[in-house]
Amino acid sequence: MHGKMDSARAYAKINLHLEVLNKRNDGYHEIFSLMAAVGLHDLLKLEKLDVSSSRTGRSAVEIVSEGGSNASLLDEIPQKDNIITKAALKYFDEAGISGYAVFRVTKNIPSGAGMAGGSSDAAAALKLINRKLERFDDNQLMNIGSGIGADVPFCLCGGFALCTGIGEKVSPIPGKLDHHVVIANNGTHINTAEAYRSLGRTADQLRDTASLRQYELIMRNSLESGSIGSMKDILHNDFEEPVFRNHPGLKEIKDRFISLGAAHSAMTGSGSSIVGLFDDKAKAVAAKQELEKTVKQVIITGFLNDESIHDIQTI
Repeated sequence: MHGKMDSARAYAKINLHLEVLNKRNDGYHEIFSLMAAVGLHDLLKLEKLDVSSSRTGRSAVEIVSEGGSNASLLDEIPQKDNIITKAALKYFDEAGISGYAVFRVTKNIPSGAGMAGGSSDAAAALKLINRKLERFDDNQLMNIGSGIGADVPFCLCGGFALCTGIGEKVSPIPGKLDHHVVIANNGTHINTAEAYRSLGRTADQLRDTASLRQYELIMRNSLESGSIGSMKDILHNDFEEPVFRNHPGLKEIKDRFISLGAAHSAMTGSGSSIVGLFDDKAKAVAAKQELEKTVKQVIITGFLNDESIHDIQTI
């Protein structure tokens, strides 16, 4: 394709807070989570997009690897099963058209790490196609995204947001955190469904609305002031207890983050990445160097304080 190629950065997310409240009749779980986009990202380029105005043609998606620190993931997943393919086909279907799209992907976010690597790619694919075709507004795009994966709506928004329901209800929270974010991933793959099962949630709501509102207020105030201090005591991840029980090595990484001077440390998602937040760059770099001796992958990044759904650039 000649000329400029549209590209979108697919940013990783971390959960600063994650509670699992109850199990619904459809088998999904209701959550209450503070999510944050971080600078670590995959890059998607839309190389080709051909559409016809009816559903009669056969839609297809091609994914071309352009490398990246986790490029091998693209080869391990058959193209038809890649969430990028699913996102593009869902877009075509919702728009009542058939289409052919070619994406070039630089893959840096690890898989099965609680960082929404797949969901973020799906969100970027939706944004890129919609930029060309302009069939849907932001809310409609979020609805399409929620049919692909629970984290996709957040990945369309970015920044900081409180995510409820099964994760698809996204309330952006203005604010910032200037910490250096160190992410340690030792390659442990956590089965998300198993992690949810291990919590043993029933249909009963675990927390009352008033206490959840109180938590939300603390989070909003904390992000507005740009300090994690006022919310540090309430932040936790319900998955840590069962996952750490089965994978004590992950608990060790969290403990080491704290001993290396992290202002806060937690597992993200249902695992397995452990995050350490540092006020001081030198401490963050020292922690990375120390952890790299025993941990497979350690990344330093930061929060995307002003990211939004419109983040698409042309390169």
